[in-house]
Amino acid sequence: MSSYIDISQKLVSSSELELGMFVSRLDRPWEETPFIFQGFLISNQEEIYQLQQYCKRVHIDVKQTVEIKHNRGQTSTKKKTRYIDTVSFEQELPTAIDAYKKTRDQVDTILTSLRMGYDLDAVKIKSLVKECVQSVIRNTGALSWLTQIRNRDDYTAEHSLRVAIMSIAFGKELELLEGELENLGVCGLLHDVGKVKVPLEVLNKEGRLTAEEFKLMKQHPSDGMKLLQSKRDVFAGAVDVAYSHHERVDGKGYPRGITSEKIPYFAKVVAITDAYDAITSNRCYRNGSSSLEALRIIYDDRGLHFERELAERFVKFIGIYPPGHIAELNTGHVGIILSSPQDHKLRPKILIVRSPDKRPSTENIIDLNVVKKLKNGKPLRIKEIHSDGAFGIDLQVYRDKGLRVWQDSPSIDQPNIQSYA
Repeated sequence: MSSYIDISQKLVSSSELELGMFVSRLDRPWEETPFIFQGFLISNQEEIYQLQQYCKRVHIDVKQTVEIKHNRGQTSTKKKTRYIDTVSFEQELPTAIDAYKKTRDQVDTILTSLRMGYDLDAVKIKSLVKECVQSVIRNTGALSWLTQIRNRDDYTAEHSLRVAIMSIAFGKELELLEGELENLGVCGLLHDVGKVKVPLEVLNKEGRLTAEEFKLMKQHPSDGMKLLQSKRDVFAGAVDVAYSHHERVDGKGYPRGITSEKIPYFAKVVAITDAYDAITSNRCYRNGSSSLEALRIIYDDRGLHFERELAERFVKFIGIYPPGHIAELNTGHVGIILSSPQDHKLRPKILIVRSPDKRPSTENIIDLNVVKKLKNGKPLRIKEIHSDGAFGIDLQVYRDKGLRVWQDSPSIDQPNIQSYA
């Protein structure tokens, strides 16, 4: 007796859904979903988002699927959203600090619980990410500024949060829809979840890993995929990103060695933000590299490791004076870069915290886009940028007190700068 295979039905991951596909069956009962009809043609992006929220896999009726020229649901769609910051950095920072602390604590709890074998609260994760997305939409710089605070002793949780925030901010630059930003944030937050299966002595080892230890570490994408597949209500795209964020567009990545066309769009985005944060982070066994060095590596690896267009967009997005870095002016003053306007990235706003002799000084905010020259006619500019800890400046101290003591501070006046020029 021959078996019959219905070739008109195709089982696909919900992250691979496209407009024009006809959904014939779900991986759960229809009545547990908001869909009215048992079988329908995907006609808009919102239906893709809903399917991804409720299902990991769906059956597609190939015969009833129609061709609609549109990008994949998980990729950047033709419909874009151009964002404009609606509040200032100073206004948003207190809210961003609250969101960062809350999410940071929850991420630590989530990873610890998973390591102990407990379940994943997908609803809680989405709620936390949504709060971060709203903060980034209001002002890109505030939450991004907090990602520069690095803790050597608790890398994994903070790294996951930083990658999520940077991915959201980069997604905003790419003009992704708000729902896409939320999904991308979940992907960033959970991209390294497979590391809960890596022994702590390997994960936190000081120094170079042995061949066997490196083999264990390289299993985390597969472990992350399996772990998330077993959890209900997790965004399906997060499964793909956990599995694919160490793939390379030239096919030389792991675990599968797939090439660009098979790597999900969100995984390509997270691969870049993941690499940037890893390169610039201090670890127990080494100091992080500068932002400029990280951008150079990403730029040089465009078309090989990273998607060319995304890598080039990311380098322009971060810029040479990213928020949260420490800036030394040509007057000798030292401050913390607060924000860089998109149209004037070489003229950021800076909180001055050190005098030219590098001693603590009265904290004042100066906008280099407003104060461009000294009274002697010489340009006022940034001489060099440094990472957290330079000149004894601890960014966490400034995060903890927020901008309460700065918001009413006058901009540093030109005579004070002039006297040291």
